[in-house]
Amino acid sequence: MYGAAAGKPGQVEMIQFPERDLQLGEVMVAPLACGICANDVKLVEKGTTDAKYALGHEVAGQIIQVAEQSRWKVGQRVVFLPYLPCGACYYCLRNQPTLCTNLFEAFPIPGGLADRVIIPRAMAERGLILIPEDMPAEAASLAEPVGCSIKGIEDSGVKPGDSVLIIGDGPMGIICAAAARAYGASPVLVAGMTPHRLQAAKEHFADAVIHVAEQDLLATTRSFTGERGADIVIAAVSNGEVLANAIQAVRPGGTVNSFAGVPSGTVIDLDVRDLHYKQIHLTGSFGISPVYAEKAIHLIHTARIPWEPIISARFPFEKTAEAVQYAAQRRGLKPVVIFNK
Repeated sequence: MYGAAAGKPGQVEMIQFPERDLQLGEVMVAPLACGICANDVKLVEKGTTDAKYALGHEVAGQIIQVAEQSRWKVGQRVVFLPYLPCGACYYCLRNQPTLCTNLFEAFPIPGGLADRVIIPRAMAERGLILIPEDMPAEAASLAEPVGCSIKGIEDSGVKPGDSVLIIGDGPMGIICAAAARAYGASPVLVAGMTPHRLQAAKEHFADAVIHVAEQDLLATTRSFTGERGADIVIAAVSNGEVLANAIQAVRPGGTVNSFAGVPSGTVIDLDVRDLHYKQIHLTGSFGISPVYAEKAIHLIHTARIPWEPIISARFPFEKTAEAVQYAAQRRGLKPVVIFNK
């Protein structure tokens, strides 16, 4: 198996991964399209001298081999996720699958950005999602980021007619805005500092945008929400200051979601009196499970979430390093690696 991995800090290396035969119930998938995300950029920037896994986890592919006792067939197109909840632990049984104590025990081998990927039996049985026949592979590759955003929207309790503020104009923030709209939120506001991304949000995903370097976040949010603040505020930037701002921007009785991952040890100042008397709900949202990927495929396939504006660049597999650099430089929304088949 040949794939793209993090090499020396800042470099992507194309390497050979160990080969092995399929075991009972496993399938082999040839990726067709794979999105590049911020986590890939972080892994490359950090670097490694002993890569064991390929980059990439936003993948749509085609089954090219099946082992005995598999229900899948060669030629079927599928989406697979980077991990699989076990379905049987305390958290899975309470419908909290991304808190699963066994979450990372099943994963694609060696990763998404490889010419062939082995899907373990448990993942093949419970974690593969069939792609509709008329759905482009690159659209299906958005199932993972869209599914994560749908989970964030559902964790936040978004209902039709809710005002939603997304703080963060990166790809995930903008996808959260698209998901909020698909769930009936109105108005949907996106706040950020990147002009071309704010423009894309305004054209395709949000009712209004807030350039926080030029506009006051709180005052502008209140002007769109009857001076109350937003019903739901989603912090989609990886720092504590944004979460603190989100708490200020939410209305009394509203919900704040810490959506973006932050470094260990990140802390914020919190006036607990405000939390108590304003009855603000604080929550966090992490990860994805197959049910959210299935919802994502449905919303993309039915055009309730427009996928074409999200993908701003395409790169061939052999130019994965350029795709990672494109994402690192924030030169658009989302780059996707396309595999020639």
